[in-house]
Amino acid sequence: MKIRQKTIICLIIGITFIACVPDTGNEITDISISMSDPEIQKIIDLQDKHEMKSLYSYFHNENPAYRYQAVISFASIKNKEANDSLIRMLQDPVTQVRAAAAYALGQIGDNKITDRLISSFRGKDTLNVNNIFNANILEAVGKTGNISDLKAIATVKTYRSTDTLLLLGQARAIFRMALRNIVNDEGTSRMVDLLYQDAVPKAVKIIAAQYFARAKDINLSLSKVRLTDLFTKERNPDIRMALATAFGKSKDSDFLPSLKAAMQTETDYRVKCNIVRALASFPYAEIREVLLNNLKNENLHIASTAAGVLMSNGFIEDVPEYMKYDTVTIPWQVRAKMNGAVLAHTALYFTKSKISFSERILKNLRENDNPYAKASYVDALSRDPFNYLILNRLYSEEKNQIVKIAAIEGIGNILKNPLFFKAFGYGFGKIKAEMLNTLVTAITSGDIGQTSAASGILKEPSLQWKEWLKDLTFMREVLTKLKLPKDTETYNELKSCIAFLEGSEYKQEKPVFNHPIDWTLLQTVGDSSIAAIKTTQGLIRVKLFKRNAPGTVSNFVQLINDKFYNGKIFHRVVPNFVIQTGCPRGDGYGSLDYTIRSELPQIYYDGEGYIGMASAGNHTEGTQWFITHSATPHLDGNYTIFGKVIEGMDVVHKIQLGDKINEIIFVK
Repeated sequence: MKIRQKTIICLIIGITFIACVPDTGNEITDISISMSDPEIQKIIDLQDKHEMKSLYSYFHNENPAYRYQAVISFASIKNKEANDSLIRMLQDPVTQVRAAAAYALGQIGDNKITDRLISSFRGKDTLNVNNIFNANILEAVGKTGNISDLKAIATVKTYRSTDTLLLLGQARAIFRMALRNIVNDEGTSRMVDLLYQDAVPKAVKIIAAQYFARAKDINLSLSKVRLTDLFTKERNPDIRMALATAFGKSKDSDFLPSLKAAMQTETDYRVKCNIVRALASFPYAEIREVLLNNLKNENLHIASTAAGVLMSNGFIEDVPEYMKYDTVTIPWQVRAKMNGAVLAHTALYFTKSKISFSERILKNLRENDNPYAKASYVDALSRDPFNYLILNRLYSEEKNQIVKIAAIEGIGNILKNPLFFKAFGYGFGKIKAEMLNTLVTAITSGDIGQTSAASGILKEPSLQWKEWLKDLTFMREVLTKLKLPKDTETYNELKSCIAFLEGSEYKQEKPVFNHPIDWTLLQTVGDSSIAAIKTTQGLIRVKLFKRNAPGTVSNFVQLINDKFYNGKIFHRVVPNFVIQTGCPRGDGYGSLDYTIRSELPQIYYDGEGYIGMASAGNHTEGTQWFITHSATPHLDGNYTIFGKVIEGMDVVHKIQLGDKINEIIFVK
């Protein structure tokens, strides 16, 4: 282990400029990719069909553009069978091709090739060791390496502030390790250093900050002073919001004064949302005033986030205070959660009070025509285990699928409530059986949303359904009736439920190639083409990334031309994360009768406003897409990016659950 670590350090630290790159002679080295080039189109079609052997043939093509396009295809395909061929491409004479191979190997993520990646790092280069190839090697090791590799990478401190690519590679390597739950004090210390040095590029600092937001079980005790100082002085909101999340995760009370002070002075709603979420980790008495004061915040994202924290982290003595919010004029997004807070924190056996208040919630539900508001009130009702009968009844009576699915999810909330057994004592078995009947009805309903939601509950390990469900014939019958590829998400959810209940291995169903790229249509998309998205909140203008995601852009433009998106709902809104739309059903379970492939070249969610494809796993995309509120690098390499907002981010930030797309106009 020590010998390997020393080898890694020597390879990665070395920044000297004495060796020569391979002689390219008269070979073409310029890479120019054109989507109108028939050969490039052919390579991308091969990628789309996952025809790996045909792609390999381009690895030896004299044109580096074709080699590059063929190599980067494997970043999307992600098949370990390509490892040996890609490793050979790490020696390609053209830097961009080598870099594409390194990135693709990282995307595949096979830990068996880590040593080959490390040995390919070029610590000696007459041109510049600070290049995209070396950066990609570092990032790839972050996706494949182990704890000793992390230590070796994290302890390198010889990179200069001008070595932007190397610093990015190092930061991404440490971050990627953290996403794989590989962390150590050296990695944490290095990320603190990167954050604290003024000369380090902003892009590197954002990755470092995201490390603290995403990494599990890291020790911040030695860095508290510097991180607190950074949180106070840093002006970049992407960094402040990530640090706020980190402070909450740490549950260290020393960070609390800084969070509360920032709540008073912060001007960016996204940072405030993260602060509010972070407050949930601290004693209620310390955070109560901040949360209550923000329930009427003019920014609905902040207000609803505060209400959500109170619903999950409130206190019994404040229930009368929570009740007051049912008698004042506030948006349903806040009212429903405060209704839920009342039921969640009223003593279990104060049955008369809870029955009375549940009637008030039902009144709110019945007086509202908005299905998303109704669903939120259903969720509020599910905070009291004794409301299982109400949820069963709502499931039977309600016609709207969004509300019916909310009732199913509410049954799941009740079953997972820590007070469930205490509430029903020795009679819990009878109650659980009644709810199981509803879940079985949902699975056999013929509705993909209901089937998927109920399957998720029945495969929850803590609920121990294996002894309750011995005959799974009814599930297998439903499975045969689902239509692929349209119902892929539900098919996989139900199939994984069956596998869990019978104790067998689950393998996700991946759609086969079924929707070719329309190259004629794609030629109508130019470098300056814009999608103008007219919403109920205003206009959003999006630049489409034809070069990065030709299949996705072609599909998107076709759906625009078909007016498919007109009237579609933003069915998912997560404050300071994403807004999502494009579902034919409006509940996130809908799709058309085809799927498209994931397209995952080297492009990153490194800021706000990226347009990404929603999916139920790689290569299951269709019509649903999202826009990011801020940097979301944990999505990198798994969710297709096919555009970016160039105008109207203020509109994106205003979008709420239930807002609509009026129409999308494609401007050539």
